[in-house]
Amino acid sequence: MTNIGKFVATSLLVLLILNGMLIMKGNSAEVERQSPPLPPQIEGEYGVTINAKTGEILYDKNAHSKAYPASMTKVLTATLLDERMKDGDWLTVSQHAANQECLCLGLRAGERMTKQDAMKALLLLSANDVAVVIAENVAGSENGFADLMNQKVQQWNLNDTHFVTANGLHHPNHYTTPYDMAIITKEAIKHPMVLKVMSTQTTDIKTSRQEKIIRNLINIGAMPNVIAGKPGFTNAAHHTLVEYLKKGDKEIIAVVMKARNKRSKYNDIQTMANYAFDQMNSTEERTF
Repeated sequence: MTNIGKFVATSLLVLLILNGMLIMKGNSAEVERQSPPLPPQIEGEYGVTINAKTGEILYDKNAHSKAYPASMTKVLTATLLDERMKDGDWLTVSQHAANQECLCLGLRAGERMTKQDAMKALLLLSANDVAVVIAENVAGSENGFADLMNQKVQQWNLNDTHFVTANGLHHPNHYTTPYDMAIITKEAIKHPMVLKVMSTQTTDIKTSRQEKIIRNLINIGAMPNVIAGKPGFTNAAHHTLVEYLKKGDKEIIAVVMKARNKRSKYNDIQTMANYAFDQMNSTEERTF
Protein backbone atom coordinates (compact mmCIF):
# COMPACT_ATOMS: atom_id res chain seq x y z
CA MET A 1 0.00 0.00 0.00
CA THR A 2 1.29 3.45 -0.91
CA ASN A 3 1.78 6.15 1.67
CA ILE A 4 -1.25 7.98 0.25
CA GLY A 5 -3.37 4.84 0.61
CA LYS A 6 -2.22 4.33 4.19
CA PHE A 7 -3.06 7.96 4.97
CA VAL A 8 -6.55 7.64 3.49
CA ALA A 9 -7.23 4.38 5.32
CA THR A 10 -6.02 5.81 8.62
CA SER A 11 -8.12 8.94 8.13
CA LEU A 12 -11.23 6.90 7.43
CA LEU A 13 -10.60 4.79 10.51
CA VAL A 14 -10.24 7.91 12.69
CA LEU A 15 -13.45 9.37 11.25
CA LEU A 16 -15.33 6.15 11.94
CA ILE A 17 -14.07 6.08 15.52
CA LEU A 18 -14.99 9.72 16.10
CA ASN A 19 -18.42 9.21 14.56
CA GLY A 20 -19.00 6.20 16.81
CA MET A 21 -18.00 8.21 19.86
CA LEU A 22 -20.41 11.00 18.90
CA ILE A 23 -23.25 8.51 18.44
CA MET A 24 -22.51 6.92 21.82
CA LYS A 25 -22.38 10.34 23.47
CA GLY A 26 -25.66 11.29 21.84
CA ASN A 27 -27.32 8.07 22.96
CA SER A 28 -25.96 8.55 26.47
CA ALA A 29 -27.33 12.09 26.60
CA GLU A 30 -30.72 10.86 25.37
CA VAL A 31 -30.82 8.17 28.06
CA GLU A 32 -29.85 10.77 30.65
CA ARG A 33 -32.67 13.03 29.48
CA GLN A 34 -35.20 10.21 29.65
CA SER A 35 -34.11 8.75 33.01
CA PRO A 36 -35.72 10.43 36.04
CA PRO A 37 -33.40 11.62 38.81
CA LEU A 38 -32.90 9.35 41.78
CA PRO A 39 -35.31 10.07 44.66
CA PRO A 40 -33.75 12.26 47.37
CA GLN A 41 -33.15 11.04 50.89
CA ILE A 42 -35.24 12.31 53.82
CA GLU A 43 -34.47 11.98 57.52
CA GLY A 44 -37.93 10.75 58.53
CA GLU A 45 -38.45 7.00 58.58
CA TYR A 46 -41.64 7.17 56.50
CA GLY A 47 -42.70 9.55 53.76
CA VAL A 48 -44.88 9.95 50.71
CA THR A 49 -45.94 12.57 48.20
CA ILE A 50 -49.03 12.13 46.05
CA ASN A 51 -50.70 14.06 43.27
CA ALA A 52 -53.53 15.80 45.13
CA LYS A 53 -55.86 15.44 42.15
CA THR A 54 -55.25 11.84 41.13
CA GLY A 55 -53.70 10.17 44.19
CA GLU A 56 -50.69 9.00 42.14
CA ILE A 57 -47.60 8.36 44.28
CA LEU A 58 -44.73 10.69 43.32
CA TYR A 59 -42.32 9.93 46.19
CA ASP A 60 -42.22 6.82 48.37
CA LYS A 61 -40.20 5.98 51.47
CA ASN A 62 -41.97 3.17 53.29
CA ALA A 63 -45.23 4.80 52.18
CA HIS A 64 -47.35 1.75 53.04
CA SER A 65 -45.71 0.99 56.41
CA LYS A 66 -47.77 1.50 59.57
CA ALA A 67 -46.81 4.22 62.04
CA TYR A 68 -48.42 6.49 64.62
CA PRO A 69 -49.94 9.70 63.20
CA ALA A 70 -50.21 11.77 66.42
CA SER A 71 -52.21 14.97 65.79
CA MET A 72 -52.43 14.49 62.03
CA THR A 73 -55.43 12.41 63.15
CA LYS A 74 -57.32 15.67 63.63
CA VAL A 75 -57.61 16.12 59.86
CA LEU A 76 -60.10 13.25 59.81
CA THR A 77 -61.76 14.50 63.01
CA ALA A 78 -62.38 17.85 61.31
CA THR A 79 -63.75 16.13 58.20
CA LEU A 80 -66.30 14.17 60.22
CA LEU A 81 -67.25 17.29 62.19
CA ASP A 82 -67.96 19.11 58.94
CA GLU A 83 -70.01 16.21 57.60
CA ARG A 84 -71.99 15.46 60.75
CA MET A 85 -72.81 18.91 62.17
CA LYS A 86 -74.36 21.99 60.62
CA ASP A 87 -72.68 25.38 60.49
CA GLY A 88 -73.74 27.29 63.59
CA ASP A 89 -74.39 24.16 65.67
CA TRP A 90 -73.16 24.33 69.29
CA LEU A 91 -71.05 21.75 71.13
CA THR A 92 -71.07 21.27 74.91
CA VAL A 93 -67.99 20.32 76.94
CA SER A 94 -68.08 17.32 79.30
CA GLN A 95 -65.86 16.86 82.35
CA HIS A 96 -64.07 14.04 80.56
CA ALA A 97 -63.26 16.31 77.60
CA ALA A 98 -62.07 19.08 79.91
CA ASN A 99 -59.63 16.68 81.60
CA GLN A 100 -57.67 15.78 78.44
CA GLU A 101 -53.88 15.86 78.23
CA CYS A 102 -52.83 19.15 76.65
CA LEU A 103 -52.19 20.86 74.13
CA CYS A 104 -55.62 22.23 75.06
CA LEU A 105 -57.88 25.21 74.69
CA GLY A 106 -58.44 25.07 78.45
CA LEU A 107 -62.12 24.19 78.44
CA ARG A 108 -64.30 23.63 81.52
CA ALA A 109 -67.28 21.31 81.89
CA GLY A 110 -70.45 22.97 80.65
CA GLU A 111 -68.64 25.39 78.35
CA ARG A 112 -70.13 25.70 74.85
CA MET A 113 -68.69 26.58 71.45
CA THR A 114 -69.81 26.63 67.82
CA LYS A 115 -68.81 24.13 65.18
CA GLN A 116 -66.67 26.77 63.43
CA ASP A 117 -64.75 27.70 66.57
CA ALA A 118 -64.28 24.05 67.50
CA MET A 119 -62.72 23.38 64.10
CA LYS A 120 -60.39 26.36 64.45
CA ALA A 121 -59.17 25.24 67.88
CA LEU A 122 -58.84 21.64 66.65
CA LEU A 123 -56.77 22.33 63.54
CA LEU A 124 -54.81 25.46 64.44
CA LEU A 125 -54.17 25.06 68.16
CA SER A 126 -54.33 21.24 67.92
CA ALA A 127 -56.48 21.23 71.06
CA ASN A 128 -56.88 17.71 72.44
CA ASP A 129 -59.79 18.70 74.68
CA VAL A 130 -61.68 20.11 71.68
CA ALA A 131 -61.14 16.86 69.76
CA VAL A 132 -62.91 14.93 72.52
CA VAL A 133 -65.69 17.55 72.63
CA ILE A 134 -66.23 16.96 68.92
CA ALA A 135 -66.21 13.17 69.32
CA GLU A 136 -68.76 13.22 72.13
CA ASN A 137 -71.08 15.72 70.45
CA VAL A 138 -70.97 14.02 67.05
CA ALA A 139 -71.16 10.38 68.13
CA GLY A 140 -72.03 10.38 71.82
CA SER A 141 -68.66 8.97 72.93
CA GLU A 142 -65.05 8.61 71.86
CA ASN A 143 -65.64 4.96 71.03
CA GLY A 144 -68.62 5.82 68.87
CA PHE A 145 -66.59 8.46 67.07
CA ALA A 146 -63.74 6.01 66.50
CA ASP A 147 -66.26 3.71 64.82
CA LEU A 148 -67.19 6.56 62.47
CA MET A 149 -63.53 7.23 61.73
CA ASN A 150 -62.87 3.61 60.85
CA GLN A 151 -66.00 3.37 58.73
CA LYS A 152 -64.84 6.42 56.79
CA VAL A 153 -61.36 5.09 56.05
CA GLN A 154 -62.89 1.80 54.97
CA GLN A 155 -65.05 3.71 52.49
CA TRP A 156 -61.81 5.04 51.01
CA ASN A 157 -60.31 1.50 50.96
CA LEU A 158 -57.54 2.44 53.40
CA ASN A 159 -56.93 -0.97 54.88
CA ASP A 160 -53.72 -0.11 56.75
CA THR A 161 -55.37 2.45 59.04
CA HIS A 162 -57.16 2.05 62.36
CA PHE A 163 -58.14 4.88 64.69
CA VAL A 164 -58.95 4.79 68.39
CA THR A 165 -58.86 8.43 69.47
CA ALA A 166 -60.14 11.67 67.94
CA ASN A 167 -57.06 13.64 68.96
CA GLY A 168 -54.24 11.23 68.10
CA LEU A 169 -52.92 10.74 71.62
CA HIS A 170 -50.98 7.51 71.67
CA HIS A 171 -52.70 4.14 71.62
CA PRO A 172 -50.98 1.00 70.23
CA ASN A 173 -53.96 0.29 67.97
CA HIS A 174 -54.13 3.83 66.60
CA TYR A 175 -52.08 3.85 63.41
CA THR A 176 -51.99 4.72 59.73
CA THR A 177 -49.46 4.89 56.87
CA PRO A 178 -48.04 7.90 55.04
CA TYR A 179 -50.04 6.96 51.94
CA ASP A 180 -53.31 6.51 53.83
CA MET A 181 -52.77 9.81 55.65
CA ALA A 182 -52.20 11.55 52.32
CA ILE A 183 -55.47 10.15 50.96
CA ILE A 184 -57.31 11.19 54.13
CA THR A 185 -56.02 14.73 53.58
CA LYS A 186 -56.89 14.58 49.88
CA GLU A 187 -60.49 13.89 50.87
CA ALA A 188 -60.45 16.44 53.71
CA ILE A 189 -59.46 19.40 51.53
CA LYS A 190 -62.53 18.79 49.38
CA HIS A 191 -64.40 20.34 52.33
CA PRO A 192 -64.13 24.13 51.91
CA MET A 193 -64.37 24.82 55.65
CA VAL A 194 -61.65 22.30 56.52
CA LEU A 195 -59.31 23.68 53.87
CA LYS A 196 -60.01 27.28 54.86
CA VAL A 197 -59.23 26.64 58.52
CA MET A 198 -56.11 24.60 57.76
CA SER A 199 -54.93 27.51 55.59
CA THR A 200 -55.52 30.17 58.26
CA GLN A 201 -52.56 31.71 60.08
CA THR A 202 -54.26 33.74 62.82
CA THR A 203 -57.89 33.96 63.93
CA ASP A 204 -60.08 34.63 66.94
CA ILE A 205 -62.32 32.10 68.66
CA LYS A 206 -65.08 32.52 71.20
CA THR A 207 -66.79 30.15 73.60
CA SER A 208 -69.48 30.76 76.20
CA ARG A 209 -66.71 31.51 78.73
CA GLN A 210 -63.68 32.82 76.86
CA GLU A 211 -62.47 34.68 73.79
CA LYS A 212 -58.94 34.58 72.46
CA ILE A 213 -56.72 34.89 69.40
CA ILE A 214 -55.02 31.69 68.28
CA ARG A 215 -52.27 31.07 65.73
CA ASN A 216 -51.56 28.17 63.44
CA LEU A 217 -48.76 25.91 64.66
CA ILE A 218 -47.49 26.01 61.05
CA ASN A 219 -46.00 29.22 59.70
CA ILE A 220 -47.59 28.79 56.29
CA GLY A 221 -46.22 31.95 54.72
CA ALA A 222 -42.62 31.02 55.53
CA MET A 223 -42.61 27.86 53.40
CA PRO A 224 -42.64 27.77 49.58
CA ASN A 225 -45.87 26.60 47.93
CA VAL A 226 -47.54 25.51 51.21
CA ILE A 227 -51.30 26.08 51.29
CA ALA A 228 -52.28 24.15 54.42
CA GLY A 229 -51.00 21.56 56.85
CA LYS A 230 -51.24 19.76 60.17
CA PRO A 231 -48.29 18.77 62.37
CA GLY A 232 -48.19 16.24 65.19
CA PHE A 233 -45.99 14.89 67.94
CA THR A 234 -46.07 12.24 70.66
CA ASN A 235 -43.19 10.39 72.25
CA ALA A 236 -44.20 7.23 70.40
CA ALA A 237 -44.95 8.83 67.03
CA HIS A 238 -42.06 11.31 67.15
CA HIS A 239 -42.64 14.23 64.74
CA THR A 240 -45.27 13.94 62.00
CA LEU A 241 -46.51 16.38 59.38
CA VAL A 242 -48.91 16.52 56.44
CA GLU A 243 -48.97 19.47 54.05
CA TYR A 244 -50.94 20.45 50.97
CA LEU A 245 -48.79 22.34 48.46
CA LYS A 246 -49.52 24.04 45.15
CA LYS A 247 -47.16 25.26 42.42
CA GLY A 248 -48.87 26.73 39.39
CA ASP A 249 -51.55 24.23 38.44
CA LYS A 250 -49.75 21.36 40.19
CA GLU A 251 -51.12 20.20 43.56
CA ILE A 252 -49.50 17.68 45.88
CA ILE A 253 -49.91 16.29 49.38
CA ALA A 254 -46.79 15.31 51.32
CA VAL A 255 -46.59 13.32 54.56
CA VAL A 256 -43.62 12.54 56.78
CA MET A 257 -43.82 10.29 59.85
CA LYS A 258 -41.37 9.52 62.64
CA ALA A 259 -39.18 12.48 61.80
CA ARG A 260 -36.15 13.16 63.97
CA ASN A 261 -37.16 16.64 65.09
CA LYS A 262 -39.37 19.59 64.25
CA ARG A 263 -36.93 21.18 61.81
CA SER A 264 -36.24 17.96 59.93
CA LYS A 265 -39.92 17.24 59.28
CA TYR A 266 -40.39 20.60 57.56
CA ASN A 267 -37.18 20.09 55.58
CA ASP A 268 -38.33 16.59 54.60
CA ILE A 269 -41.63 17.92 53.28
CA GLN A 270 -39.84 20.52 51.14
CA THR A 271 -37.39 17.90 49.83
CA MET A 272 -40.22 15.55 48.83
CA ALA A 273 -42.28 18.41 47.39
CA ASN A 274 -39.47 19.72 45.19
CA TYR A 275 -38.85 16.23 43.83
CA ALA A 276 -42.58 15.63 43.27
CA PHE A 277 -43.09 18.87 41.37
CA ASP A 278 -40.10 17.98 39.16
CA GLN A 279 -41.56 14.53 38.57
CA MET A 280 -44.84 16.10 37.46
CA ASN A 281 -42.92 18.35 35.04
CA SER A 282 -41.05 15.34 33.63
CA THR A 283 -44.28 13.40 33.18
CA GLU A 284 -45.87 16.28 31.29
CA GLU A 285 -42.81 16.62 29.05
CA ARG A 286 -42.81 12.89 28.23
CA THR A 287 -46.55 12.98 27.52
CA PHE A 288 -46.15 16.00 25.26
